[in-house]
Amino acid sequence: MKISFLINNIYGIGGTNRTVINLAEALAVRHEVEIVSVFRRATATKFEISPRIAVRALVDLRSGSADAKAAGSDEPSEVVPRQEEFYAQYSKFTDARIIQDLSRTTADVVVGTRPSLNLFVARYTRDSALRVAQEHMTHLAIPSTVRAEMARVYPRLDAVTTVTEADAHSFAENTPVPGIPVIGIPNSVPRPVVEPADGSHKVIVSAGRMHRVKRYDLLIRAFGMLADEFPDWQLRIYGDGGEAAKLRALVTELGLAGRALLMGGFSPIESEWAKGSIAAVTSSAESFGMTLVEAMRCGLPVVSTDCPVGPREILRHGEDGLLVRTEDAEAVAQGLRMLMSDDRLRRDMGAAALRNSARYDPEAVAERYVELFEGAMRRRSASDRAYRTPSRTTAAVSAQPTVPPVSIAAATVDVAADDAGWLRFSAVGPQDGKHRWQFVLRHNPSDGKRLPDMPLRTTRKPLGNGGTRYTAALTPSALDDLGDGRWRVTMSSAKSANVHMKAGIRDTRRLIGAREAILAGSRPGPVGWNLPYAQPNGKLMLRTVLRQDHVESTAVDVDEHGITLTGVLCGASRIEPGALFVISRRGSHSANFTVPVRVLANNAFHAEVPVRKVVDHRLDRWEDWDWWLQPSPDNWRKIRVCHLLEDFPDVKGAFVYPAVPVVGDETSEFVSVHPAKPVRVRPYCSASGAMAMNVVDR
Repeated sequence: MKISFLINNIYGIGGTNRTVINLAEALAVRHEVEIVSVFRRATATKFEISPRIAVRALVDLRSGSADAKAAGSDEPSEVVPRQEEFYAQYSKFTDARIIQDLSRTTADVVVGTRPSLNLFVARYTRDSALRVAQEHMTHLAIPSTVRAEMARVYPRLDAVTTVTEADAHSFAENTPVPGIPVIGIPNSVPRPVVEPADGSHKVIVSAGRMHRVKRYDLLIRAFGMLADEFPDWQLRIYGDGGEAAKLRALVTELGLAGRALLMGGFSPIESEWAKGSIAAVTSSAESFGMTLVEAMRCGLPVVSTDCPVGPREILRHGEDGLLVRTEDAEAVAQGLRMLMSDDRLRRDMGAAALRNSARYDPEAVAERYVELFEGAMRRRSASDRAYRTPSRTTAAVSAQPTVPPVSIAAATVDVAADDAGWLRFSAVGPQDGKHRWQFVLRHNPSDGKRLPDMPLRTTRKPLGNGGTRYTAALTPSALDDLGDGRWRVTMSSAKSANVHMKAGIRDTRRLIGAREAILAGSRPGPVGWNLPYAQPNGKLMLRTVLRQDHVESTAVDVDEHGITLTGVLCGASRIEPGALFVISRRGSHSANFTVPVRVLANNAFHAEVPVRKVVDHRLDRWEDWDWWLQPSPDNWRKIRVCHLLEDFPDVKGAFVYPAVPVVGDETSEFVSVHPAKPVRVRPYCSASGAMAMNVVDR
């Protein structure tokens, strides 16, 4: 059969987009599937979609498109209720486009994916097609006026699905639609391509949009209660949104800088789940709980608030996770403590989570939808003699569950790093044929001096679906040629120019252990580091490091008394008694101040940053001072203090330190001083990984 999904904007990021794509991919193995996006605001979709799924948009809002100023686009929608969340996006013009498409559809089944679109599907889909409404929101979170319109229009539907059984009951009780089945079918989550977490990393992971309903403030406060008890644990929160600034301020307020990290958005996310040992969900409400299932599919036990719907249908309390009271930071802390303090319990629950979450596999969920569609066809046939069921409801469209991309440019590259410095690349592309594609690293210089390309020995393996799998490995010794810099991961052939490849999975969990080994001094010799990462445009890059000596920042502590640095000198050199911490003013009026460091075990050191001295000697209202280590008092050689050796690229964004307000011992002769507003000194990590601090008198 032909199945058409009607969605608001498939080109964006969101839980509905993810689950619709997952379901569409599974159904497309045996059926013809299309995704119809009402709006298009970007050239490409954020999530990968198989080429066997047709994707089209009804309203093109990209720059220069005529649709943006079409007649009727400034008149309100006559179908979408004013109280619907996305009401402002719709207009009389969009109404006409949607109605026209639904009246002409050739699909056997049309599936709406939110209340506003379900109203269109119910009223305007041609009679030859089944009409199905997916409800991804918690039912009672839908405004009452919208629910009233649903009750009026939904009798024209053939079926309604919710993502939980509890919400199906809520729908039937609060918005009854006589004769229309309301069935709970969960969202699907594919099996991750990464290996499951092994529970060895002391990392708590959470992910989702930065919205107040997610209550990340609760999670940060709970972690703050445990920080002193578990000093070697870290909290990582992935996601973007409007709450990020408030959450960052809370991290600062609780003194958790460097321990509770806001990681920003990350896709695909499964490699980051796999770095953790515990997943945390602290929402006040969930319509389903996609992140719970994603974490479980990566082998993590989950500590989740017991929302009215969602988590309690996913987690089996005490078996694969823990349900705790909502809006209660202490209850969250107790749940985290139970797993943080018991390695065996953590691993056992992780294994159960991996096993139990298989029921959310897209193939299993797709089969439930096929049963739903076929049941609706039988009911329609019994009540409408003019209705004709599709002639082929289970004929295979593709014999393979996956199909290769249509071009190398459409392919993604997965890369895995190990703790010995190897990188392994893998991509599935179209049939190799005459092209003979090969992985090639291309230098991306900061100074215009480009190094020669580095071709990688590439293995090509034909696949049963007509594509080719390309694999290559980068050895640690390649760093001798790559040096310190950034490299594009491309593919090229004799018959084609280089193609900068899109980033897929970046599995860098082994770098967590590699960092620990380097800092412990168990790897003598030069310091090498290979970190794959994605640019904002999604292209795959490498950050390479090769240094005879390297100073890595391991902790920066900021309080009302000042700033202290703990670091490690890695490589061949040793820190000698009398070693100095050096700060250097950037710019034309350079200056250096030094303080002795306290030498620790394993070539580590501790230094008190002379903040008062820089405040007394500042020459401008804003200055930057770089941090250095002079390992020997008898040798003027300095080594820049950096924070580079991490398993993720945006150290600058994740490690955000507060400013310390300082009143100098002396009055600056060159800068106006506002007595009521002390000078603020804030350490930071630059985009290149170098440590510094800014001194601001504003």
